[in-house]
Amino acid sequence: MNTVEDRLRAALRETAGEVTPQSVPPLRLHGARRRGVTGPAARRRWAGWLTPLAAAASVTAVVAASLVIPTALHGGRQAASAPAGPFAGVPPYYLVLAGKSPSPVVMQRQFAEIRATATGAILARVIPPRPYRTFVSAAGAGDGRTFVLAAGPWIVTYKGGGKLIRETPTKFFLLHIGAGGHTTRLSALPIPRQPGGASGMALSPDGSKLAVVLRDASEGGPAIQVFDVATGAERVWRWPGGGPVTNNAGGEGAVLSWTADNRTLAFQQWVTGNIIHLRLLDTTAPGGSLRAASRLLLTWPGDGATWHYVHGKISNVLFGFSAIITPDGSKIVAATEDLAKHPLSSELAFTEFSAATGKVVKVLGRWPIPGMYPGQIQDVLWTNPSGSKLIVLAHKPGAPAKDPHSTNSAGYGIEFGMLNGNRFTPLPGAPRPGPNSWPAW
Repeated sequence: MNTVEDRLRAALRETAGEVTPQSVPPLRLHGARRRGVTGPAARRRWAGWLTPLAAAASVTAVVAASLVIPTALHGGRQAASAPAGPFAGVPPYYLVLAGKSPSPVVMQRQFAEIRATATGAILARVIPPRPYRTFVSAAGAGDGRTFVLAAGPWIVTYKGGGKLIRETPTKFFLLHIGAGGHTTRLSALPIPRQPGGASGMALSPDGSKLAVVLRDASEGGPAIQVFDVATGAERVWRWPGGGPVTNNAGGEGAVLSWTADNRTLAFQQWVTGNIIHLRLLDTTAPGGSLRAASRLLLTWPGDGATWHYVHGKISNVLFGFSAIITPDGSKIVAATEDLAKHPLSSELAFTEFSAATGKVVKVLGRWPIPGMYPGQIQDVLWTNPSGSKLIVLAHKPGAPAKDPHSTNSAGYGIEFGMLNGNRFTPLPGAPRPGPNSWPAW
C-alpha cells in the first residue's frame, strides 16, 4: 500500500461513520419529461454558478474507494452522449437544484436533478444521503458528468413568532454521471464538514481539487480553501482586513472558476469604495497570504461607484457581474452592463477581456436599451476552452419596455441558453431563473 492509499483510507474512515450504503436512500429516477416551473422572473442582481471545462478521469478511483450507488434510467430511454445541432460541443448533461414546490423562489429542501442539455429532459433525481436533508449548492467540472454537491441538515427552529432555518454544517459529495447517462455514482468526499458553510465553490476540470470560499472567516479576513478531492488535504489563503470574496450579482453567480491546467483560480472581491476586483490565484503557491498569491487583473464598480470606460462610446460606466476565466486561460468572460447617463442609455452584453492585459478583446450579444436602465442582469455559466461558445442567462427576444415597477428601468424576461457568436439558442426545458436554480455543468 502506498502513501496516497494510506491517506485516502484514513480520511474515508471519518466519512464512513457519517454515510453508509444502508443509510442512503436510492436515487429517484424518472422517465424523461419536462417539469413545469412557475413564479416571478428573477429580479436584478441574480446570477449563476460557473464551472470550467474538462473531463475528470482521476475521479474514478475516489468514487470506487468510497460510497458508490449504481443506477439505471427508467423508461428505456438512453440520453445522447453528445448534443448535436446548435448544442454541438456543449456538455451532454447538467445539474440543477430543485424542490417539491414548482416555484423557484420558495425556500425549501432541495434535491438534485440531472437533465439533458439539448432537451431539458429530467434523467435522474438525487436525494441527499442521511443524515443530511437538503442540498445547499452544486458545482461541476465543466464536462457535464462530474459534480460536487454540498449537503446540509435543514434544521427548522420556531422562535419569537419567526421561522429560522439552519443548513450548516455542510458535507461535500461527489456525483458522477456514467456514459450515455445510464449510471450515477454518489460518494461522500473525505473533506471535513464546514461549520459555517461555503459562499462559493468550484470543481477543477480534472475533478482533483475543490475550491471553496469560506463563509465564516473569523480567523482573519476572507479566505479561499482548496481541497484535494482524493485525500481531503487542504491549502488555505487568507486576506486579513480584506473585502469579501463575492461578486456584483447579489449572492448568486460564479465567485470562483478554474483554468484547464487545474492551477489558476479566478475570483472576485469587493474592496473599499464599492469597487470590485477580479484576481487570479496561483493554487500551486504555498498557503498563506491571498493577496501575495494572487494578481489583480480587472477592476469595475459595484452599485453607486463610478468608473470611466471606453466601450464603443466615451466616458461610460461598465458594470461587471459574475465573471469566469476560459479553460485555456486566455480570457475573462463577464456579463456586463454599459451605462451612459447623459443622455441616459444602457446596453447589456457579454464582454471578453484578455487574461494577460485586462483589455477588451470581444463583445457579444449587444442589446441596447435607450433611455432606460436594465431591469435585470445577465450571466455567464459555462464557456468552451476559447470562449467562442457560452452558456448564459440572457434577456428574451423583443424590444425592452418600461418596467411597471420602476420609473426608469426596462422590463423583460430572462432565460438560459447558448450563445454562439451573436446567435442565442434557448435551452429547452431549462428551469426558470430563481435563487439556487442556476444549472451547473
